[in-house]
Amino acid sequence: MKKYIILPLLCIGLYCCKEDSVQPLNKDQAPGPVTNVRAESIAGGANITYSRPNDKDLLYIKAVYSIRPGVEREVKASYYQHMLTINGFPDTLEYPVKLYAVSRGENMSEPVTISVKPLTPPVKEVFRQLTLAATFGGVRVNFVNNSEADVVITVLAADSTNDLVPAETFYTKRKAGTFAARGFNTTKRKFAAFVRDRWNNHSDTLYAELSPLFEQKLEKSKFKEVDLPTDTYAGHISSKIPYLWDDKLGNAGTSIFHTKPGSGLPQWFTIDMGVTATLSRFKLHHRDGSTADGPYTGGDPKVYEIWGSNNPSSDGSWDNWVLLSGFESVKPSGTPDGTITTEDKQFATVDGEDFDFPPDVPPVRYLRFKTIKVWGALDHMYIAELTFWGNVK
Repeated sequence: MKKYIILPLLCIGLYCCKEDSVQPLNKDQAPGPVTNVRAESIAGGANITYSRPNDKDLLYIKAVYSIRPGVEREVKASYYQHMLTINGFPDTLEYPVKLYAVSRGENMSEPVTISVKPLTPPVKEVFRQLTLAATFGGVRVNFVNNSEADVVITVLAADSTNDLVPAETFYTKRKAGTFAARGFNTTKRKFAAFVRDRWNNHSDTLYAELSPLFEQKLEKSKFKEVDLPTDTYAGHISSKIPYLWDDKLGNAGTSIFHTKPGSGLPQWFTIDMGVTATLSRFKLHHRDGSTADGPYTGGDPKVYEIWGSNNPSSDGSWDNWVLLSGFESVKPSGTPDGTITTEDKQFATVDGEDFDFPPDVPPVRYLRFKTIKVWGALDHMYIAELTFWGNVK
């Protein structure tokens, strides 16, 4: 039987006794600083141009600044750029900004400090042209947003204890627009509104005492479909017009009115409201679907008209009809076609898109909804729900 003897390994000389040290994989050094720095003031920020250091390990340029005490921001630009944009400032005061050149090993150069003086920030510019006015059931807000910045407009209303509480929050980047906070009686009350941006900067608050105009929601239980000879719609599969007033939202076939593909545009359908009323406004809930068949796409109505009559001709002609108004659906975010934000979808499918009728429309009993154009390149349309308000005669 063989015997094995295990001997310890011995260090020969000093070779095994050296203490190992961990060396960084990237041994680069801090780059030189940026040079030729220039700042161009913009609304709420500045565009900063510079010359990069000539360093093979340069990875990016970084700007570090504070928009208010305790709130620091960083903006980075890749090594092949000569400009970066800083923003988020709440006013037009001077602010110091530090610029660093940063290597691949995250080594930073010595800072170059410049002062920037932003132009009036969007949150204040929007507030300057904000207006409040009484409307049916509440207060209407008109705004101008020339820089098309992402802003939030919050409306406050006095409650039973006269405290101002949030009544409506509106997200937008549109250049101009209007929206309303509703659900109030005709009693005069205090309303207010302010603007906020994505850096949580706030404007001042605009106050107004207003008496909302009278209106009542029309009873959908009295609505009926009217099938006139020239009506051009055709229901798709099992979809029917009464789905427009069943108080169900969504994208299922039992909750939306969907016309048949190939039915063509323009197309129209007719409704008997069951009462004669001077209409004040209506709300259209868009279909809650995908990016191909939901709001602001596909067969979602974009341009349409609503006509009224008290004695529609039995032959379906337009002789006894009067145009109450034309309407156009507008996406709150203002993003290009095909891009739908979370706020867009909330506004269209959950909140519903509100439209006012002109103040001089005549009282009518019958309505014709005429779709002129849809958001997509389709020849049919779909609507989840229609709701009307007015003064019943």
